[in-house]
Amino acid sequence: MSEPRVHGIVLCGVGGQGVLSLAQIVLEALRRSGLYTLQSEIHGMSQRGGSVHAQVCYAEVPLSSPIIDEGCAELLIALEPLEALRYVAMLRMNGHLVVSEEPQKDMDGYPPLADVYAALKAVRGAHLVDTEELARRLHHRQAGGMVLLGLASTFLPVPNSTWREVIAQRFEPKGSLITKRNLEAFEAGRGLAPAKTGA
Repeated sequence: MSEPRVHGIVLCGVGGQGVLSLAQIVLEALRRSGLYTLQSEIHGMSQRGGSVHAQVCYAEVPLSSPIIDEGCAELLIALEPLEALRYVAMLRMNGHLVVSEEPQKDMDGYPPLADVYAALKAVRGAHLVDTEELARRLHHRQAGGMVLLGLASTFLPVPNSTWREVIAQRFEPKGSLITKRNLEAFEAGRGLAPAKTGA
C-alpha cells in the first residue's frame, strides 16, 4: 500500500506584494476543505522589497514537515516574473506555474523582460497573467495577487464557496468595498483558467 501523497505549493514575490497574506488564505481554504496543512516560515528580506517566499503543504493525513523538496511542488504562484524564475526549479514536471507579467524593477541588472517571459513560457504548465491590465480593468490597483490566486485556485481541491468565504473574512475588517473588489479580482482570475477537457 503506497503512502498518502503530500502536495506542495510555493508562493513567491518581493516584499510588500502580499505573499504572506496569500499563503495564509491558501492555508485556511485548504484547512476548511478538510485537509491537513502546514506552512513554512517566510524567507527573504520582506521588509525591504527583497525576495520573499512561502511554502504550503497539504495532505489527507497529518503532516510532519512544511518543507517542499526541489522538483516536488505542484503549484507555484509568483507575483513577480523574475522571482518565478528563481523558484521554478521547485516545480514538479506536471505542475502549474501561475505568474504575473508585471515586473518590480527596483534592482540593478534586471534582465530584459523579453528574455524573462521567454524562459517562463518554456516552462511546462506556465500561465502568464497580465495583472497590470486586469487591475486597470477592475479599477483596483492591488488586484494582481487576488487575480493570480483566482487562477491558481482552479488547480486546488477547494470549492469556490470556501475560497469566497475565506477571502471575505480576510478583508472584512477593511470594509465592504475592499472585500467586494478582492472577490471580483479573485473571480476574474478564475475566469482565466484553461478549459478542462473531458475524457
